[in-house]
Amino acid sequence: MKNWQKIFRKSKKNLHLAAIILIGVILAIFGGILKTDYFSRRPARLSPSPHETPLYNDFHLIIPVLNLNAPIVADVDGANRTAYNQALENGVAQLKGSAKPGEGSNIFIFGHSSFYWYKPGNYKEIFKNLADIKKGDEIILWYNQKEFKYKVTETKVVSPSKVDVLQPTPQEQVTLMTCVPPGTTRQRLIVIAQRI
Repeated sequence: MKNWQKIFRKSKKNLHLAAIILIGVILAIFGGILKTDYFSRRPARLSPSPHETPLYNDFHLIIPVLNLNAPIVADVDGANRTAYNQALENGVAQLKGSAKPGEGSNIFIFGHSSFYWYKPGNYKEIFKNLADIKKGDEIILWYNQKEFKYKVTETKVVSPSKVDVLQPTPQEQVTLMTCVPPGTTRQRLIVIAQRI
C-alpha cells in the first residue's frame, strides 16, 4: 500500500508541474498573438485624403485608401533569400531588373502580409490588408523626389509558379505582390495599377 501512495504523490506533483507548464505555454502563445495587429479588426477603408501627399526624397510607396506608407528598397534580388528577407525588414522591395517609376514598364514590388514574430523589422505585415484594395483605388510612388500616380485596374490570386507578372510591360504599371492567405505561402495576391 505504501508504494501506491508514493506513486500517487509523484504523479500528483508531475500533474501540477505539467499544468503549470501548459498554462505558461498558452499564455505565451496568446500573449504573442494579442500583441500583434494580425487578429485585430481590419480598419475600414479610408477615403483618399484631399490634401497632397508629402514629398519623399527616397523611393516610397503610398496607398491612401489603406493608410499604407512604406519605404521601397530598390533592386532586390528575388532569388537571394537572405537579400530579400533583409530588404523586407526595412520596407517593401522592388525586384531587381524590374522598372523604376518613369521608365515606362512594369515596376514589381513585394512585401509581407503576415506577422513573423521571430523576424526583425517593422514591416512584417505591411501588406496584410492589400486584399481590401479595389479597382480605381490610387497607388502613389515617390522616386527621385517625383510623385508618380497609378490607378488599380486588376487584382487576382495566382500560384507561386505564375511568373508572368514579373515580365516587362509595354506601358508603365506597378505590380504589387504578397502571400495569401496571410500566414501562408500557398498563393500570391497580385495588384496591378496603370499610370495615370
